[in-house]
Amino acid sequence: MADLNLLLKEAQNLNLSIRGILKLSTYEDYDDLSGLHINYEDGQQLFLQSELREVMGKLSDVERRIAYLSRPVKETSRLHKNGSGRYETKSGHYYTSGSGIEVLIKDDYREVPYWVWTSVEHDGRDYYLVGHKDIRMDGLTVRVREAV
Repeated sequence: MADLNLLLKEAQNLNLSIRGILKLSTYEDYDDLSGLHINYEDGQQLFLQSELREVMGKLSDVERRIAYLSRPVKETSRLHKNGSGRYETKSGHYYTSGSGIEVLIKDDYREVPYWVWTSVEHDGRDYYLVGHKDIRMDGLTVRVREAV
């Protein structure tokens, strides 16, 4: 049976190649392939540009996810609401609309609590977890990873 840690290690190795391809494509610099020499009068090159732009977008997402998983956890803490109405950890790391968050949840899908990556939004009254609006944030266990 395959091992998750071995899979992560191989994904980290793959990430080095993905970074090289993204650099070569100029995607990271321009969010497209406009840094490449392209003959805009050649239908085949226009096709390749369009398709490879889609591929580079997906590879960029993959690169970010693998890089995130490679960062060590620096804090595991419970959330509490601070004086400005934001949820924060014991060390003061706080979340606001659009913030990514790694949170330990329990639901009917799995028998044990498990970690999920989601984001935080505000509905005009309070903050909530995207995709888990029924779960209260106050008291939730979260993990904060080392910054890049």
